[in-house]
Amino acid sequence: MPRQVILNEIGASADRVWQLLTDCKEFAFWAPNVRELELEPDVFKVDTIRRFKLDVSGKIETLDTRITHLTPGETYAETPVGGTLKLHEKVEHLKMIYRVEVVDEKTCNFIFTIDYEMQGLLNKMLEKVVMGTFVGSLRLWFERLKTYAETGRPV
Repeated sequence: MPRQVILNEIGASADRVWQLLTDCKEFAFWAPNVRELELEPDVFKVDTIRRFKLDVSGKIETLDTRITHLTPGETYAETPVGGTLKLHEKVEHLKMIYRVEVVDEKTCNFIFTIDYEMQGLLNKMLEKVVMGTFVGSLRLWFERLKTYAETGRPV
């Protein structure tokens, strides 16, 4: 199963980075194509559905994910379960893991891991395009997360 890892050292406290990752109101300040993010229920916990409205090349698409694992302040994992982006139909066994590790009071490491297996022959043939585009977007998100966490200025 393919795996990709994105690692960023961030000059902000682990608590601050955790807040930015899990607070719907903060998300839009650093995730460039997120137009809206809602939780159902309105609490970040295991089995919560996160509903993203995303601007994908000028078209609004939705992505629903379910929180599957949570260690508050440290790690959470989610998997796609619906939405018009249909990521859940193209990729099986997709799991996204977000981890924040304390380095010191003012620095943390943010580690994002994505594991996946493409579903169907056509999607397997298009894996580099489909997952390359998705992971490329996430790399941009996390660079902007770093900037926002360190400066407090929306990006």
